[in-house]
Amino acid sequence: MLLETVKLTAGFKLDGPLPESLFSMYREIVNYLLDYAWAKKITSFKKLKEEKYNELRMKYQSLPSHYIYTACQMACSIYKSFRKLKRRGVAKAEKPFFKKQAVMLDDHLFSVDFENWETSIATESGRIKLKLLHGTYHKKFKDVRIGQAWLVKRENSLYLKIVFSKIVELLEPNDKAIAVDINENNIVSGSEKNITNIKTRESYKDNLLPKT
Repeated sequence: MLLETVKLTAGFKLDGPLPESLFSMYREIVNYLLDYAWAKKITSFKKLKEEKYNELRMKYQSLPSHYIYTACQMACSIYKSFRKLKRRGVAKAEKPFFKKQAVMLDDHLFSVDFENWETSIATESGRIKLKLLHGTYHKKFKDVRIGQAWLVKRENSLYLKIVFSKIVELLEPNDKAIAVDINENNIVSGSEKNITNIKTRESYKDNLLPKT
């Protein structure tokens, strides 16, 4: 029996605000870590965390500690992407800079209650509960394992992008082909016999995940 872990990201619009300071502090921390990683040429999350965690934990004592962890992850990811772009001659900036209104979360910083369709997010002022605005498409994730997530702020709207994972059994090959086309608003799959079109009703105009 062949097994494989499938990952899919789903976006939820949140009904309610979060402290603006959470985004500004997180962006400040990530950029500080980016400057340090760039200067020392550090691409290892473990090394960056070992060298900077205690300093940042003392400076941002009101912020839950796992935000420092995820900021180290974010900084390493951005710096590694920047190095690749620099080698290809695509990146024109001298060093990387994080300007998105986005915050990376791990399982210590957020939880989801699918029965009541709400999320609890840790902030410097304590945990805040917000309603998840959802549609029929989102109900399929009720029994799927939750991984990391991102808080993303766009204009006056707040979104929670969650990575879900599930172990599935792979069918034995039978020499028949199936095509799958994953779009922003729909998923189309087709075989020799029929075509299936699933409407996700997602409405984002661009990718909400952080970019360099």
